[in-house]
Parts: sequence; structure tokens; C-alpha cells
Amino acid sequence: MTDITITFAALSDIGLARSINEDAYQLTDLSTGENFDESPSNGQFKLGPRGALLTLSDGMGGHAAGEVASSTVISSVRATLQADDDAPAEHRLEAAVRRANADVIEAAQIKGRHGMGATLTAVLVDRTTAYVAEVGDSRAYLLRTGQLKQLTRDQSLVQMLVDQGLMRPEEAESSPRKNILLQAMGSVEEVHAAIGQVELRKGDRLLICSDGISNAVSHSELLDILTSNGPWRACEQLVQLANDRGGEDNLTVVVAQFDGPGLAAPAASETVTGTFSVIKDFGAPSIPSS
Repeated sequence: MTDITITFAALSDIGLARSINEDAYQLTDLSTGENFDESPSNGQFKLGPRGALLTLSDGMGGHAAGEVASSTVISSVRATLQADDDAPAEHRLEAAVRRANADVIEAAQIKGRHGMGATLTAVLVDRTTAYVAEVGDSRAYLLRTGQLKQLTRDQSLVQMLVDQGLMRPEEAESSPRKNILLQAMGSVEEVHAAIGQVELRKGDRLLICSDGISNAVSHSELLDILTSNGPWRACEQLVQLANDRGGEDNLTVVVAQFDGPGLAAPAASETVTGTFSVIKDFGAPSIPSS
């Protein structure tokens, strides 16, 4: 054991406007093989030598069998990372993303599933480091000492326009093109996941959510709710707030807190940004072998 404790909660809700929930999530203790994927989920476990996996996938709205795509992504990533492999964590995570993309493409060959796709946000916790892989626009955030940092960057048309200075962030928030993604699992033969890593500190709180949450709840509101509540209550409040504002999409949120003597306490002046680094940008080729 690593003397690190993960306290988690997760909640998935259909929302008020959709007829089916195309979101999927899973928390996996890779050392014991125990999975948590039924909503609601909450609990605690010690981080073992194989680490832990937290995944969220949003089936593409309006596409065929989005719920099949998201569940395929989740199960495939888990299966790859549960297999024995001595490769570095970031290489294992990238391989899992590629395998899951191929599995979605294969599953889409069945009649009625052509064109299905999904997002993926996957966090592999390996000892004191969390590796974050992103395809699409589901998000991961980290809360530390009152500061909330978005670890992922939306792979969307409007985010690209903002990055190029062609659209203001406030315009992007209300743009009708907000849901146009630049890539998704199953949409192309080869996905290029963005991968980053963050060094964890005692008391860090990780949030993973689908865009049904991030589109309805502001950054400052996310910060306030995560700071003021434990993992389970934070999940409840985020889903309730999104539904109060129309519940226009499926709503899924996962919150995990990291504690224990195996983690260093954050220094007084230490920020999440100072302990976060990008391993591979969106669209970059595969991580080179070390």
C-alpha cells in the first residue's frame, strides 16, 4: 500500500430534456479489480501498488447508440489498464485510449450503431502522480488550498477559435457551435489524446464531469461547491444546480479526494499549476518511448 486514501463519490443523472442517459463513468481500484460504476456511488479505499483509474465518457448526443459508445470506452480503457504492463504510466494510458478508440469503431459496425462516438476523460493515479488523458470536451479539475485548476482543455471548435484570438471566451460560452468537437472516440481511425500529469498533495480534490455540468455551472460556482462540501454532497449539489437551470443534457460528476501520510502537504505558496505539466498536446503524435 502507498499510505494514500481515496475518498470518492459519483452521480449520473439523465437531466430534464433527454430520453436516455448516454454518460458513463467508472472508478476502478486496479490492485483489487473492484469497480464502482453504478449511480450513485461513494466510498473509500487505499491506493494499492497498481494504482486507481477514474474515467468518464459522454456518448455523442444525436448520434446512434451513444450509450453503447460511452460504455465501450469505459470498459475498454479499464481492461487495458488492468492488464499486466511494466511500461510507464503515461504510455499505458495512451495505449488504453488507442485501444478504446479501435473498440468503438469495431462496435459501430453493427447495424444501428454507425456514427456513434463518445468523449473520454481518464485519470490514472500511479503512486503520488495523476495522469490525465482527454479526448473531446468532458473535463477534469483539481482543487487545492482554495484554488481550482482546469486540467483539461476542450477539444472543440469554439475553444480553438478562442485560442486563435478569433472569439472571446464569453462569446464561446453562448455560441451555438459550442458542442462541435474536433475529435471524439470512434470518430476517426487514430485519436490524439492530450495527456498531462499532476503531482498530488494531501487534501487535493479531483473533479471529473460531463459538459452537462460544465455548461450549466460556472468556474466560480464549481469552486464554491467543491470547497464547501464533501465529495458526495458536492456531487448532489452540482447535479441539482444543473437541473435547476434546465437540465438540458445528461449530467455526470465524479469527485475524489486524496489524503494520507503518503502525500506531502501543499506548500503555502504552491499552486496546482506549479505541479502540473503537459506530456502531450492535443493533436501531437504518440509519446516517444523513453
